[in-house]
Amino acid sequence: MDASRLIDWSREALRMALLLGGPPLAAAVAVALLISLVQTVTQLHEPVLAQVPRQVVVLLVVLGTLPWMLATWVSYTRGLISTLGG
Repeated sequence: MDASRLIDWSREALRMALLLGGPPLAAAVAVALLISLVQTVTQLHEPVLAQVPRQVVVLLVVLGTLPWMLATWVSYTRGLISTLGG
């Protein structure tokens, strides 16, 4: 196994991690900013009010993008296995 192949696999694995983790992370950041803004305006700083909506939104985003995530992951895994085999 040469170093260039290993670097390509590592690069592709990092790209896949960012691609699959991006939508839930972006949703969590957007909701956190919105909740933070509301808490600042109302001066109500309750940790539960920030945590629960963020978890619900991340769960909904993951459930909504699950078919795409699964198809992307399976495609990546098949490509990786085919390059390992030959």
